[in-house]
Amino acid sequence: MAFSFSSEESGGNDQSLSDHSVSSSGIYWTVGAFALVSLAGIVLNQLIASKLGVTSLGRYNSFLAVIIVGGQMGSAGIHGSVLYHTPKFRSESRPTGQVLVGALAATTVTSLLSTGLIVGIGEVLLRAAGNDYYLKGLHAIALGLFLYPLNKVLLSHINGLRRIRSFSVLFASRFVLLAFFAWGANRFFDGDQHLLWTITLTEVVMFLALLFTVRQELIRNPKWEALNENVRAHFRFGIRGLIGGMLLDLNTRVDILLLGVIAGSESVGIYSIGSLFAEGLYQLTMVPRYSYDPVVTHLIVEERHTELKDVVQEAKRKTYYLIIPIVAIANVCYPFVVGILFGEDLAMDSWKVFGILSIGLVLSAGYVPFTNLLQQAGKPTRQSALLGAITGINIVLNLALIPLFGMVGAALATAIAQVSLIFFLRGLARSVIGYRL
Repeated sequence: MAFSFSSEESGGNDQSLSDHSVSSSGIYWTVGAFALVSLAGIVLNQLIASKLGVTSLGRYNSFLAVIIVGGQMGSAGIHGSVLYHTPKFRSESRPTGQVLVGALAATTVTSLLSTGLIVGIGEVLLRAAGNDYYLKGLHAIALGLFLYPLNKVLLSHINGLRRIRSFSVLFASRFVLLAFFAWGANRFFDGDQHLLWTITLTEVVMFLALLFTVRQELIRNPKWEALNENVRAHFRFGIRGLIGGMLLDLNTRVDILLLGVIAGSESVGIYSIGSLFAEGLYQLTMVPRYSYDPVVTHLIVEERHTELKDVVQEAKRKTYYLIIPIVAIANVCYPFVVGILFGEDLAMDSWKVFGILSIGLVLSAGYVPFTNLLQQAGKPTRQSALLGAITGINIVLNLALIPLFGMVGAALATAIAQVSLIFFLRGLARSVIGYRL
């Protein structure tokens, strides 16, 4: 069956599609979700910067980076196992709830261990340094650190089921909630310590909403006698992809983490504004990934490489056609739009960051949707090798360039690392699916 687009929808809230098709409405839902994420991110950062200043914004984004990177360690690659096994079980007419129950059980263990390790080590180091602010902040995000990996697993399961509408709404909800709670905190409390509690509150609400969404999967499908087997399967798959998953999230936040350590919270705050708008553009290149992930997984599992190649080439072409004019317009409009939202000084200081990051994005855009290809092919070890190479380049360049050029150095390092994705992904993909991307 050829890859195709369909505009037909089933009744209810989600898609009912063949395993090798993506509905046009599903694409629209995904695009809408990412647009909402970008808007919520702008609102969130503007709220914090306008009332509390760029230093508070830098602190907030530093803790958010800890949640994302630490949460990846807590998920232990199990969310990747869920994204691989859910479509596989579905194609084999096996109860997909078994995948979810085993994954949640495994992730509860790994997340508890990860949270305990991060909080424990962090507390020792921060007490020794006498940094009471960051110590209180660490305590504030502790529950969020535990829940974030569970939420990753639940979202991956919904995506694997191809419930595009539900996935899109819930994915965007995290960022809408962060902005809403930040607004409430700024309205009713003084200072910036309260902002960190909103991160945890967001993860609590997300967890409850996700559980409600998959409640039928949890109730009807599981075979509890197979729980141990499913848990072991997730651990086996996840451990091979753990390093890769950690490196993926570290790669997206290493510039902020290292900039904060080397240059301070104010630099992070200014950098975060340029990075925020660049990340909004980056999200556009991720739309095909979330729409096509289950389709690509099916085509790989069934070794339908000709169809897969057609899918990849078309997605690459359309991604480049989309992103190039948007990036050009965004760079022209940036100082005016950001000047209105954050002030002229911050706009001009962060424009260079945005420009450099957007160049890296343009060059690598067509390959971004397929950064997860190796894991989808059941090769998490090679996925880890890919991400290890990219992240290693990113870390080394950030350490070398931040002391020399500050924020500009961090942007250059991140952009170069992003472009390196092309070369590594092409080579590794050939070894798995038989041709270069």
